[in-house]
This record gives sequence, structure tokens and C-alpha cells, in this order.
Amino acid sequence: MPTFTLNGTPIELIPQERGAFDWLAGQVYRRMHEGVPIPGMLTMIADAGVKTQNLPTTDPRIQAALWTLWQMGIASSRVEGEGDARQVKWEKGEHPDLDSRPAMEHFNEEGIREGRALAAGLVIVHGRRIRVNGVEMPVKVNNIELIRAQSAELEKRRTDPKQDPSLPAAAYVAELLSQGSDQNDLRLRAALELAADLGIRSLVIDGAARQMRIEGFNEQAALAAAYFQGAPVEHFQAAINRASTLNRMAQELAKQAGAATPNAAGRPQGKAPAQAPGTAAAGPAAAAPFKRRRR
Repeated sequence: MPTFTLNGTPIELIPQERGAFDWLAGQVYRRMHEGVPIPGMLTMIADAGVKTQNLPTTDPRIQAALWTLWQMGIASSRVEGEGDARQVKWEKGEHPDLDSRPAMEHFNEEGIREGRALAAGLVIVHGRRIRVNGVEMPVKVNNIELIRAQSAELEKRRTDPKQDPSLPAAAYVAELLSQGSDQNDLRLRAALELAADLGIRSLVIDGAARQMRIEGFNEQAALAAAYFQGAPVEHFQAAINRASTLNRMAQELAKQAGAATPNAAGRPQGKAPAQAPGTAAAGPAAAAPFKRRRR
């Protein structure tokens, strides 16, 4: 088994059950909006567990944090200073990291036990972007209260329960942008996160005609979405298959639109997360309308 060095002490890493990593995901995921680097958060969790809670280094919570750091390519980390002056420092190792295997190989039973699934999921979520009319917009993780409020707004726009939820999510983003919202608008930031969680990678919005079209979905990050939503391992392949199908449909519709669509050059060049399995999939619309609502 590999060894991780925490505060100068080598600790053997022991494979863990998914519950330990699910606990850790709950500690880290929603704190990402605070802007603290993920390695720093993971190290602080492990450090607090050992020093404050007097947990043994074999405790599943400590092991989960150290495994996740290891899979990110980090070999050692330490906390320096006291109180508000504390700082986290870490060093890369020479061992294989997440890039040494295809993404799909992280999201299996072995990948979960060794922290690769959580590490890969966090890295994917941290790097998400949505392209709107050819312009890349960063997707940030927001606090849970804001997400709940904007989820309620999204549901108001979902009039057909059989409709794929990615469509009203895209329409809500288009609606906010047509009102002049920018990245300083917390509603838009939350709407972009919800859209990314549902698999949207690229949008074309015609504000004058009040029309929008989803141009691309992300197959790779569909795995991350399924993982964080608690899907069992056997559902991961269904998640990536669904994202791939929706992506092909969206790209075919984009080709059909051709030069008739404003900013058609802004077609997706990358990938982004997709909706987990088990929901209705009506497919992306060729030109779905959106409303301008008064606030």
C-alpha cells in the first residue's frame, strides 16, 4: 500500500468503503465556494481529525482525506502556524496521479476504495465551464441555501414532468442573461451550477428572438455527477451513455441550425458534466423559447 506523509509522519493508506468518501465529499463539496484550494481543505480535515479529535490515522475519515490527496498527485502535506495564522503546504509526489488512467477507470469499485473517484469528481467539478454564444463562463460551486432557492425557480419553469430538466435549466440561464445578469449576480452563478449538474456544456442564445438551444453535453463529467448524487456503481455506465446520447442529439441539432443560428461558431470544443440516470430524457430542443420575467 502507498504511504502519505502528514505533518512529517508517514501514514500507510488502507482501502476504504464508499461511506468514508461520501462523508468527506459532504465536508468538501459545498465549501468549494469559499475559494480554499482543495488540497488545503483535505489537509485541514485530516489535521483536525488527528490533533483535535484524537482520531487514529487508521480512522476511515482520515484515510479518505489522505487517499484523495494521494490520488491528486500529492505525496505530503502539513499545517503550519496556529489559529487564524495557519497555513497548509503540500508537495507533489512522483507516483501516478489521476491523469495516468482514463476517467472511466476512476469510477469503479476499486477507484472508490482508493479515493480516485472522489478525487476525480472534485477536479472535474472544480474545472467546469459552460460556453454561451462562444464565450466560456466558469461554473462555481455555491452555498446550499442559494442552490435550493434557485432550484425552486428552475422548477417553476418546468411545466412538463416528462421534459428533460436540462431544458428548463438552460432556459433559466438564458432568461437571466437576457435580463443583463453577469457573474456578479448570485442567481446566475447558481443557475449555471444547476445547468452544469444537469450536463449542459454549451448554449446558443438569441435574446432578440427569445430562443435558445443546447449545443453540447459532457460525457466525462457525467460520471462525477452520478457519483456525487450517490448513484450505485452499476449506474455509472448508464450516466455516461445518457450524456453521450444527449450530446450527439445536441450536436446534430446544431448542424441542422447551421448558419441560421447567431454565434454558431461557438460550438462545443470540450466536455462537461451530465445528468445522472433515472430521469426523463426528452432530448435537447432545436430552438426552445425562454421568457423574460420581471423581478
